[in-house]
Amino acid sequence: MTALIKVLYLAATLLSGWLVTRAMSYLITISEKRSRRLLLFFGCYLLCATIIFIGDPFNILAATPVFLVIVLLSCTGTFWKKVTIGLMFSSTVFSFNALRDNYVHDLLPQALLHSEHSYRLSCLFILPFALTLCLYTRKFAPDKDYTLSDSMWRLLCLLTVIPLGIVLDVVTLFHLSDHYFDILSHREYAILLLISLLSFISLLWCVTVLARQQKLEQQSMFAEINRAYYEAMEQHHFEIRRLKHDLANHIQILSALPEDKREAYASELSGSTALSQSFTYCGDSTINAVLTVKKGVMERCHIRLKTDMDVPAQLPYDRTDVCALYANALDNAMEACMKLAETRREISLKSKAGKGIFCLEVKNPAPTAENGQKISVSRSHPKHGLILPTSKSDAANHGFGLQSIREIVTRYHGSMEIKTDDGVFDLFLYLPLGNSPDQNLR
Repeated sequence: MTALIKVLYLAATLLSGWLVTRAMSYLITISEKRSRRLLLFFGCYLLCATIIFIGDPFNILAATPVFLVIVLLSCTGTFWKKVTIGLMFSSTVFSFNALRDNYVHDLLPQALLHSEHSYRLSCLFILPFALTLCLYTRKFAPDKDYTLSDSMWRLLCLLTVIPLGIVLDVVTLFHLSDHYFDILSHREYAILLLISLLSFISLLWCVTVLARQQKLEQQSMFAEINRAYYEAMEQHHFEIRRLKHDLANHIQILSALPEDKREAYASELSGSTALSQSFTYCGDSTINAVLTVKKGVMERCHIRLKTDMDVPAQLPYDRTDVCALYANALDNAMEACMKLAETRREISLKSKAGKGIFCLEVKNPAPTAENGQKISVSRSHPKHGLILPTSKSDAANHGFGLQSIREIVTRYHGSMEIKTDDGVFDLFLYLPLGNSPDQNLR
């Protein structure tokens, strides 16, 4: 019987430690190194296994800084983010442990209460608590790729200190000589510990609301940038169409000019970019406008553009979104090409729409391939956020624009993939045709 209780106690605390680790992973990114992940698991196991008696401050005062150091070493993110998340979980688990070891334990049947394994038996209650904590965090946590500024994390850290302070006060300020054997009569301690325990709900709600607000502000910024970009592109394309429309007037002027001025005027007119380019690439007018403008820029920068377009009609998406997808993808590719020799400056653009799917693929040589640096393959899905290549120079070339592209892909319930193969940067995305954007992301 003794061996069984010990096994159950060990299994419950280990599994609870794993559940708390999982709950933390919904709010903070854990290091990919196995040793760091094991270290965090040990820290969460330590939280769940710590026995806390009111009036005996040693365990809680020793475990709290140890756990915070473990979180700082095993998680990624800013200092204030790691401290805040560490304080949130430590105060919550310690509040439950104090309630369990001082109140729930004393409610056990008399036959178990006087057993030498009574505290091991009461520790089994940590398992359903850890499971509830994990499921609740999973359900109400913000998106995986959420971001908060350092000032917000400092504010949340101050709020998190309050429940931890309650637990520390209750545990450390109670003296063993004051009704030690009548702890159940001190209901005020139980109420304070319960308040500290339930404060996790409000803290998680604060994190989620602040993350959602910051994401909305970021998406609003992207939408404004894309709108301005689209308007500038439309204006440019309008000027090109206007110049072509006025070609007949130019011909009339040529016929009326004297012989000595006619050749100069014709030479200037024939050198116009607007007249030398074809602006019909596919059936979508916005795509035609973007490609016409970008083709002119590429020619001035000595960048070759290869296109394979199969978009027979207007795409069923917002015009600013279509403009942003193509313009940002091509801008990133052009910026990368400008770091290469002119002989290597080449961009491949493929785009197709049919059978319920719209696809866009842009390829360009990766600048880091010239100096022999390794570029990691990265994949992106809307739910998990964008993971950029690890090369510093490549991340600079493919940073801000890809965030805008990812936001659009997520809003239209599409998918996006980024990879490198033989020194070529490859951006591929697809969107369902006829799918309306998710207005909640606006």
